[in-house]
Amino acid sequence: MEAAPPSLFDDEVETGPDHVRRIPDAERAPVPVRAERWTSLSACVLDAVWSVGVDHDRVVVPLVRRVLEVEATGPLLAETPADADSHPLPRLLTRFPDEQALEAAAQNRQRTSTRGGVTKAEAALRYARTLVTHGVLGVEDLPRLTADPALWARLDRALSRVPGEGQHGARRSHFWELCGVDGSGSSQGGDSAS
Repeated sequence: MEAAPPSLFDDEVETGPDHVRRIPDAERAPVPVRAERWTSLSACVLDAVWSVGVDHDRVVVPLVRRVLEVEATGPLLAETPADADSHPLPRLLTRFPDEQALEAAAQNRQRTSTRGGVTKAEAALRYARTLVTHGVLGVEDLPRLTADPALWARLDRALSRVPGEGQHGARRSHFWELCGVDGSGSSQGGDSAS
């Protein structure tokens, strides 16, 4: 019986039949950690919603910049967490009262699912409205949220109801990571995201 050719998924292949050697973790190059994070909850919402299933650097970052930069009161990215939101959620909801307005600015009409999900613009607006309804308007509200696990849990449950959640709450997990909030509702401080 002839040995199967090496798989494209193998890290390194030794010669000879059925010999595959994995590169030890110590030999792997570390994954670079981003030094900058979003300074706006609006950016975190757009990033989390549009990141599912697309190239982050090629699609998501330019989309967030295209939508928010024109009305941001400061830079959208910074190396440290922002004290004041550069584009608070109420501004996002005022500028984009419906999904068509947000789609036009985003220049993107993707849906949350290929099986008939809502548009990502609609999901982003629902996310923003849910946060505002729970009193979370900008990044300056995150410390209060992380200090109140019951409020965080209620908000997390409400966000889970927005279509396009992804497997195992992938979109919500990414959103909280972008905000610097871990799964228990406590601040991670110093993690990076953009």
